[in-house]
Amino acid sequence: MIHIQKEPIDTSHLFDLISPETGALVLFAGTVRADGMDHLLFETDIDEAEKELEIIVKEADSRWGPIRAQVTHRYGQMHIGEVIVLIAVAAGHRNEAFLAARYIIDELKTRVPIWKADVFKDKVAWIHGEKE
Repeated sequence: MIHIQKEPIDTSHLFDLISPETGALVLFAGTVRADGMDHLLFETDIDEAEKELEIIVKEADSRWGPIRAQVTHRYGQMHIGEVIVLIAVAAGHRNEAFLAARYIIDELKTRVPIWKADVFKDKVAWIHGEKE
């Protein structure tokens, strides 16, 4: 399940990823941290972003699967403490779940057409995607 949306992320269905074969469910939430800016701004091409995320999830499944994954990324203006991206990966074992979740966020940051700007009171700084 892939979602690119403006609305806050609904976490009420995350545990629906669990099946009888699930031994681990890993959750990653990327949030807006206090970093001297007023807020963050995200822009995207929704259709292209969703297509690329589908490819990334399939790649993770081929490496560490079978997995079940949900990836939700927001766009628009976000403030300190808000969740920007939520990745949930269910797998048979914890190692596969952790590796797949890490792969998804790392690839998302470098390949998916979502652009981030740090917005300060006196300037806007667009940030290029990179792995952390």
